[in-house]
Amino acid sequence: MTLRFSTRCPNSDYLGFETSPEAIVAAAKKAEEVGFDAIFVNDHIIVDSSSRAAPWTNVYDPFVAMSFIAAHTTRIGVGVSVLIMPYRNPVATAKSLATIDRMSGGRLIAGVGVGWNEAEFAALGVPFHERGARTTEYLRLWQACWAPGEVSFAGRFFSFSDMHVNPKPVQQPHPPIWIGGASDAALRRAARFAALWQPTPLPLAELVERQTALRRACDQIGRAPIPTRMSFRVEFSTITGNAPSPDGKRPVGHGTPAEVAGDLLSYRDKAGLDAFQINFHGNRNLDQLLQSMECFMQDVAPRVSGEVIAAPCPNLHMLDGPRLP
Repeated sequence: MTLRFSTRCPNSDYLGFETSPEAIVAAAKKAEEVGFDAIFVNDHIIVDSSSRAAPWTNVYDPFVAMSFIAAHTTRIGVGVSVLIMPYRNPVATAKSLATIDRMSGGRLIAGVGVGWNEAEFAALGVPFHERGARTTEYLRLWQACWAPGEVSFAGRFFSFSDMHVNPKPVQQPHPPIWIGGASDAALRRAARFAALWQPTPLPLAELVERQTALRRACDQIGRAPIPTRMSFRVEFSTITGNAPSPDGKRPVGHGTPAEVAGDLLSYRDKAGLDAFQINFHGNRNLDQLLQSMECFMQDVAPRVSGEVIAAPCPNLHMLDGPRLP
């Protein structure tokens, strides 16, 4: 079985080091070179000073970052994972995404989430408790904006008649929508709107249970089950030089290429996954991230797909450069 893999771009400091425009381009080019099928940027507009929000204090705008990546690549899918949908104007967002799809030659992937940082919503003047309802309505509005012709829409938050929203996207009927989240509401939303469900990293047993719930949600609306592409954290100890954990236990996705491949095989065999979004963690600089990307595609992906290993990964502990706390 040939599996498909996407990855994240460092348009924020989330991956372990301070990002830059040069890092964004280098990661995108490397992802395309080694064979990832898509690369995704992150999203936050403004965050508080909590420890959970710490990795998101420096995030390059996702729309600008996607356009920048599209201009420096030719084949790889370009997406956002995930766009925090409910605190943005959905018409303006639909137009921006359609424009990126046009300018990239039909490579856009629109990942959608409801958000989790209540302080961020408060700062932007959007009621946190409305985020689910807004996301569902805004997805309907996106579809209306992306359909041919004039746009009319009647909803709780937005209503208008006979308006022009252009350009339309290249991909028809619209760019693929990937929906995150694992709550019952998120699964119902995915069943209704998504081409693919993309949860955050989940323990295997929980993932299987949530997949069962997703199939039920699809059955209830008469839709065939949609596929899953789970986010999967990978840290190569042979590259980063970081210990597995203080207690000596190896977290899933952390270790040698062979150990990481074994973890992915468990999810492939027991949850039926044939695609993953790989998030590389523990990197202290851009060089380590690029090496991790290359190592994964030449030494891990073939093991999981049952193919010939292109080349074993070298042991590289490139510790020059500070690691963010």
